[in-house]
Amino acid sequence: MNLLMILSTIVATSIVAYYILKQYNPIFIFLFSGILLLIFAFYLTGTPIASGIQRKPEEITFLTTLLDSFTFLTATFKKQLAGVGLIIMSVAGFAAYMKHINASAKLAFLANKPLSKLQNKYLILSGTFVVGMALKIVISSYAGLLLLLLACIYPVLVALGIRPVIAVSVLSLIALDYGPKDGNSINMADMVGQKDNVVGLFLDYQLWVVLAYVAVIALLISFYFAYIDKRDKAKNLLQTQNEIPEIIDPKCPIVYIFFPWLPVVFLFVAYFLQIKLDVITANFLSIALVFVIEFIRHKDAKKLGEDMVVILKAMSEIFVSVVSIIIAASVFAEGIKALGGIGILTDGIANLGVSAVFVTITILSFLVYFFAMIMGSGIAAFNAFGRLAPDIATKLGIAPITLVLPIEIASALGRAASPIAGGILALAGFAKIPPIEIIKRTTPLLLIGMGVNILVSWYLTF
Repeated sequence: MNLLMILSTIVATSIVAYYILKQYNPIFIFLFSGILLLIFAFYLTGTPIASGIQRKPEEITFLTTLLDSFTFLTATFKKQLAGVGLIIMSVAGFAAYMKHINASAKLAFLANKPLSKLQNKYLILSGTFVVGMALKIVISSYAGLLLLLLACIYPVLVALGIRPVIAVSVLSLIALDYGPKDGNSINMADMVGQKDNVVGLFLDYQLWVVLAYVAVIALLISFYFAYIDKRDKAKNLLQTQNEIPEIIDPKCPIVYIFFPWLPVVFLFVAYFLQIKLDVITANFLSIALVFVIEFIRHKDAKKLGEDMVVILKAMSEIFVSVVSIIIAASVFAEGIKALGGIGILTDGIANLGVSAVFVTITILSFLVYFFAMIMGSGIAAFNAFGRLAPDIATKLGIAPITLVLPIEIASALGRAASPIAGGILALAGFAKIPPIEIIKRTTPLLLIGMGVNILVSWYLTF
């Protein structure tokens, strides 16, 4: 029976990976396969479907089992929409508002000013990476941040003699999702049962992996891309310089650069003052404050109504692109868990002793990295496997966060390695090169990033 459970888990995961590779819609694949797995697992292992309905053995039929699976789906929708889903939607609404009033664009524009003072162009690349990673804490969307950097920093890099393919390759490495207002970070906190402690998890765990990644990659960038330039020159692969795009200063007061930081500031202040403040409230409070300032500036109440539409549209769009994937992946994860194969494999790994945690972190991290790479979505891969991690961590005798964290980081690195990810496609289109040209140059650094992620996360278990 144990062998059958393990084989069923492997086969189910492989089939899902196959259809995702065939570019079927991942939301449909996760939902459909999750429901099938819940039903199959009930008949294979007797694992009850967590529908909340208590049935006597004589009442159980195929029809009631099917109904229970859809009841579980309904419960998952309710739970995610009222919890993580609403948090992520509020973050997206605030981010869209900052973009709408040019506050985030102004911040990115001014952030590139110090870079032009550096003399060595490869040091400029390292500086660009560090600046971009710093901005990521307030501009949480990977594709959104890259689009801002393409408008504000990419022209500076090209003007300083950096080849377009190298410039966009460095921008693609600004990949990690982190910080108290990031969707994946919020999701991570929910997975480990600490959704009201996003700031604490960031300071105690996530920050150290991020700092290690930034330090190592920033150090390597200047040497690595100097080598890439020499290699491309030797192979006669130097790209003809594109026309340098115009650098546009966004139209808004300079004080607006502080607005994207408002939710982060509110959350940190509340954390250190031990005041209970959730991410949703921090975002809505920030929006209200900016509304007041915008009204004073424009003296036009009608404009505020139009701004509200921008926020609500962004919230609806993020539901389609992100929240729905979280819901679907949660159903799939429950189905995989019900098969029991993951639990059996975990019990076997636990017998390895001290190395069990390291082996588990490595296997799960690379599994998520691979799925994110083929999906082009970090959040889909993270939710599909991250929700399995707390149970595995409990069996290994470690805190759930120390296993969920490396998976979350791996999902972001895997997305940066995907030629179909939205951010990578935007970079490639801007530089007028195939996406694979970026991936070929960044994969070695992304794999080093994976090594840093695994080692630091493992160290945090001690």
